[in-house]
Amino acid sequence: MCWEKKMGLDARFEYLLSMKLRYRGAGRRKKTRLLDEMEEVTGLHRKHLIARMNGPGPTRKKGRIRERGRTYGLDVEDAVYFIADTLDWICAERLKPVLCSTAEHLARFNEMEAPAALLEQLGRISVSTVRRILKRYTRPQPTIPRERRGRLPDSLVQAMVPQGMIPWNEPEPGHFEVDHVIHGAPQKGKKVVSTCQFVDVLTGWSERFAVYGHEFADVWPMFLAFAERCPIPVREIHSDNGSEFLNQALISHYHQLGDNIRISRSRPGFKNDNRIVEQKNSSLIRAYLGQLRFDSPAHCQALNHLYRDMWLYYNFFQPVLRQTSRRAVRRPNGTVGIVRQHDMAATPLQRLLRAKPPISRGKAQDLLALYHKTNPRQLRDAIHQQIMMLRDIAREPDALMIRMSR
Repeated sequence: MCWEKKMGLDARFEYLLSMKLRYRGAGRRKKTRLLDEMEEVTGLHRKHLIARMNGPGPTRKKGRIRERGRTYGLDVEDAVYFIADTLDWICAERLKPVLCSTAEHLARFNEMEAPAALLEQLGRISVSTVRRILKRYTRPQPTIPRERRGRLPDSLVQAMVPQGMIPWNEPEPGHFEVDHVIHGAPQKGKKVVSTCQFVDVLTGWSERFAVYGHEFADVWPMFLAFAERCPIPVREIHSDNGSEFLNQALISHYHQLGDNIRISRSRPGFKNDNRIVEQKNSSLIRAYLGQLRFDSPAHCQALNHLYRDMWLYYNFFQPVLRQTSRRAVRRPNGTVGIVRQHDMAATPLQRLLRAKPPISRGKAQDLLALYHKTNPRQLRDAIHQQIMMLRDIAREPDALMIRMSR
């Protein structure tokens, strides 16, 4: 293994001092060429070199009259490199504790030599030294794939949208949490059906739409259908950080859903920021459809037919509870729990009709007329029948064509 000797400190300072005289009197283009040269010769970062050329110095700090020598030789560096390569280039903190044991183990298979002197040095080498040794080498290819560390940085569109959550005691209707539920793993070159659900935080009013695909042309008509059917003026759309909601095309069109509409998103890593719609995803989508796969326009049409009946059933006839207060209490065993209090159960329609600011009188009368002429028991039976049909067609795709031909 070859190791390239770097420029010494004394030589580096002398070189930078001589270059500073040339740099000060050079024009813009020549300065760029000089920086390229200094970066290549010294190995220092370009920003550091610019600071040294424009500031005082460079001067060497007093107190050290000679450079520190190498503590570990090339045999130790070769061993660290070989062991790191064997363990697929794990970090120095994970590598250092197993250097000796791995070296001994590899020696049993004649992969490397592990004399006592080398093992003694591998045992006392520091994590910082191991980290410096690893930085001198580039990971060879191929290597075993590994998960990306940390979360992805915010995109430009995400940076435009404020983070937070809709308060649980939001006083006015129109603040909607929204989320996507995908019905099956996406396959290359093939669309899959997903459900987009909107839930109003104050009233519990919920809207669901099946969407075939995830492109803007597929999703935007669904938003327009939501704004047209929902009786509540949209004041806020609160989503997670998924690109299906936070993309440039949708951001530029959201204003069409209402006047002065606000767009917000959950904080990364805080799943409870979208807690109401997540709960409805579990009780009104997954509980009905489970993990069934839907991947055709006919599936999408059948789902939307179900969601139209569910819209009427759950918003007009299913009472919901709303949290009014919460407090922490200490139990007899010493643990702390949260005690929540709720108001009297009421349907989303009842909550909407008494909410402030109120909806228009004409819209309220239309909703009440629809309520009075709807039989909830027949509606429930129709929902059950559609769910059974969807389960059948998800397991047997040909069953949908047979049912549609009747």
